Amino acid sequence: MNKQKPRIYANTHCLNCGTKLDTQFCPQCGQKNKDYRLSFKDLFSDFLEEILDVDSRVLRSLRMLFTRPGFLTTEYIKGRRISYLPPVRIYLVASILFFLMLSLNTLIPSFQNSNFFKELSKTGDIDEALNNAMESQVQTLTGEQLESEDSDLPQMDPDSSSSGMAVTVGENQFDVQQRDFLVNFSDNFAKMMFLLLPVAALQLKLLYWRRKKLYIEHLIFSLHVHAFIFSLLILTVILDFKLVMWVVILASLVYLYLAMKNYYKQSHPKTFTKMLLLLFSYGLAIMLVMTLTLVATAIGLVLSNSG
Repeated sequence: MNKQKPRIYANTHCLNCGTKLDTQFCPQCGQKNKDYRLSFKDLFSDFLEEILDVDSRVLRSLRMLFTRPGFLTTEYIKGRRISYLPPVRIYLVASILFFLMLSLNTLIPSFQNSNFFKELSKTGDIDEALNNAMESQVQTLTGEQLESEDSDLPQMDPDSSSSGMAVTVGENQFDVQQRDFLVNFSDNFAKMMFLLLPVAALQLKLLYWRRKKLYIEHLIFSLHVHAFIFSLLILTVILDFKLVMWVVILASLVYLYLAMKNYYKQSHPKTFTKMLLLLFSYGLAIMLVMTLTLVATAIGLVLSNSG
């Protein structure tokens, strides 16, 4: 019978803190005991392992988030945290992906309407498409110059995503690009949604004040629910038709009800009533935030254009 050879580790002392090692991980600081000579493979591996934390926790966390509403919150509150992704990370990944795709969806039409993309679709050759697009652009600019000499009327941009829109501030009216407005609004609204999390947690605290739960527990619950909703909203950006939006709304309502029922463990009538109260109060908060974001985005674009 062959004897298993003892495992030989890369270093006898931790490269991070200097602790003597005979294990795979440093007992003092937790750094992995391996050869840290830099290579592209190591850099990419560290990126996946340390930044994205791509391991079994990701799949397990996503599976529990989608299939067992309220479960991740319960596990986190009980202290069972090493097996799942932290709630803040889950929320940030879902929300950033959603708003990033929303911004890209706003910018993509201008790319699709570009001469290069049209030529590439026709020819399939990048070099030929680039040359044709450049020639077409030169002809367009030459034609616009000749027309501008004969007419004082402004030329209309054929790209609808770059069309102008009028913004009124006080008694003054300013022209801004629709695409710039949508992109800036998306960025600002993403930040404002993050600020709405404490508001949602406060509303839950008021609704469940007899449950004697800490405010931070309601905040963690809010993070998980928002992460699920943002994950579903990504589908509305990808598929882009109204039926998906209604499916997402229905799924979000069902998920919220089940999450509240499973985590707060109250009767069905109480859970349903409190969900309606939460939807009403949170809906008012979202409308207020959206209005303020629209105003702030418009004023920001006007000030940047006037500057």
